[in-house]
Amino acid sequence: MALYQTEAVVIGARNWGEADKMMTFFTRERGLVEAVAFGCRRPRSPLAAGMQLFSYLELQLAEGRRLDTVKQIQLKCRYKKLSEDLSVMAYGALVAEVLREFMPAGVPEPKLFATLLEILTAFESRNPRVTALAAILQILEFTGLQLRYEQCIHCGKPIVDSGGLSLKEGGALCKNCGEEGLIPFSEDLRRTILALRDFDWEETDALKLQGRFIMQAERITLNHLRNLLGHNLKAMEFINQI
Repeated sequence: MALYQTEAVVIGARNWGEADKMMTFFTRERGLVEAVAFGCRRPRSPLAAGMQLFSYLELQLAEGRRLDTVKQIQLKCRYKKLSEDLSVMAYGALVAEVLREFMPAGVPEPKLFATLLEILTAFESRNPRVTALAAILQILEFTGLQLRYEQCIHCGKPIVDSGGLSLKEGGALCKNCGEEGLIPFSEDLRRTILALRDFDWEETDALKLQGRFIMQAERITLNHLRNLLGHNLKAMEFINQI
């Protein structure tokens, strides 16, 4: 079996067999990868420490016909709040689920991988709800599934005075193309979404956005994801419980 090395972040894990786990990694070189970590649920396993959600690893895997196998790991970083704070953990799980659902397997996205590391670092100091929303909006940009907020989806003109937003049609309509039954879409809400979508994670200042527009942006984004998937994200159950 051919071996390969890659940097990776654990974005999913489920028990498999008596002492094993089926792992989902987002890797720098190969994008989304599923692999079996044999024996990692045994306390003395050399893999046990790194097979936790959000662990940032240097990973050695063996290619298999059906599934790759985790051979060796080096733990590069464990994010304290993502491991210990339930609220941060829940919103981190939401971001991880979006990655699992929408990123294709085996397609390298090194820029998104670098962004993911910045997002995980941001969870340590920033508001987890706002961090998760910004992260999801940025992931949607990479997938090409983002709603259109800057040009009218009917006539293509820049949105200056919005007529509303249509999830079904994929974005905002200008006032001239607006119709009944659209989601109200104010300029303040549009600017909030764009600020989150385009946020630079290296920026040290806090985002100065109004809470009501953040909540409206979150509602639109979650409804858009539900329309794409045909069901609610499972992590929302966790978030609603805390």
